[in-house]
Amino acid sequence: METTVRSEKQLYGDDGLVNLLRQHFGHSEFRGKQLEAIEAVLSGRDCFCLMPTGGGKSMCYQIPALAKSGIVLVISPLIALMENQVATLKEKGITAEYLSSTQIPHVKEKIYGELDSGKPSLRLLYVTPELVATAGFMSKITKLYTRGLLNLIAVDEAHCVSTWGHDFRPSYRKLSSLRNHLPDVPILALTATAVPKVQKDVIESLCLQNPLVLKTSFNRPNIFYEVRYKDLLDDAYSDLSNLLKSSGGVCSIIYCLERTKCDDLSAHLSKAGISCAAYHAGLNNKVRSAVLNDWISSKIQVVVATVAFGFLTPTEPIRILSPACSKP
Repeated sequence: METTVRSEKQLYGDDGLVNLLRQHFGHSEFRGKQLEAIEAVLSGRDCFCLMPTGGGKSMCYQIPALAKSGIVLVISPLIALMENQVATLKEKGITAEYLSSTQIPHVKEKIYGELDSGKPSLRLLYVTPELVATAGFMSKITKLYTRGLLNLIAVDEAHCVSTWGHDFRPSYRKLSSLRNHLPDVPILALTATAVPKVQKDVIESLCLQNPLVLKTSFNRPNIFYEVRYKDLLDDAYSDLSNLLKSSGGVCSIIYCLERTKCDDLSAHLSKAGISCAAYHAGLNNKVRSAVLNDWISSKIQVVVATVAFGFLTPTEPIRILSPACSKP
């Protein structure tokens, strides 16, 4: 298998892949295991990739979409993340679309028409696992496959596949059918959260065949960590408010473990004069989209979200804050 990866390396060339990275995304070089993952899937090999949040997992399937003709199918559980990535790709001149329950009918029809066309210009298509599980969509994807127009399947947040995971999603379990319907298409499983038991379950559930397993450290030297114990603070809300005010308006994410905590903390910060909003699955799609757009465009400084929020692409540098914790 090592020989196969090297031959693909010669075919595409490290320099060619780096040029795509610079031309479309403005980065001078790949980070961590990105290049290894890209070369693996371009060679037709399955790959399991464990990278920390913000480690650049999306580049592992976006570069292959530019390096090779055909469509990359990206399966994601979060509509907000799909919307954000597609909008960002379009700004860079890369043809990408997403299909979800939030889209109006004529937009969906246009995308389906593109898939049925003889030579689709689409490079990346983002979909939910629920859509993939439908017979109608699988039929369309199978037709793409038989015409040689499907070159990669990327399963984002792959830990959702595992019943051992913290965020199990039944619709992800049905993705095992992809290997049967699309036997020769490489599958790239990506996650930032997977203990060994979950890793094994993901690989087996997705029927990955002799996958290249890549893992990177969760320690990121460009991030400064500071822990403050809330039982040593006079007022945790006040401490957090002062920290945000002293940041000079830096775009920030505050992570909470529960939806109610997001709502409660957002209300306290708003009363303290900080521009913020809560973001979680308990809000309707319209509200979530409005919050997301306001945060990305820096109309609000802070988004208070559950841990499923992930990293998006605001116009300012990001400060990440976790909930205050009790001293052990």
